[in-house]
Amino acid sequence: MIRVFIDGAANPKKQQSGIGAVLIDNGQQLQLSKSLTDYYDNHETELIALQYVLDYLLESNKQDELIFCHSDSKMLVDAVNKRYSRKENHMKHLNLILTSLKKFSQFYLKWVPERDNRGADQLARVALNK
Repeated sequence: MIRVFIDGAANPKKQQSGIGAVLIDNGQQLQLSKSLTDYYDNHETELIALQYVLDYLLESNKQDELIFCHSDSKMLVDAVNKRYSRKENHMKHLNLILTSLKKFSQFYLKWVPERDNRGADQLARVALNK
């Protein structure tokens, strides 16, 4: 079983965006943090963070593992579960996510409160300052 925590961060004043993720696989923890080259709003960064983790898991050949992914973004969890977002720029990211999710046999996305997602949040904020 793999547990994943993801988060996105955006600073509109500085026009910076970043994403962070914590993956726990068989007791081993991996931290991922990436500064995005373009500016995205906070909701888009959440979508990008999920796609980044999905890409990483696919590249690591983990698509057949049991994966529980946690996000503190209700927008993200709702959009993925409903397979829809009202915003066109969000749908672009969501369609990529939905295509990637078809490759996974047991991937579950769940909302968690911010306090339970601090590790990914800190990594996303660090990415803002890279």
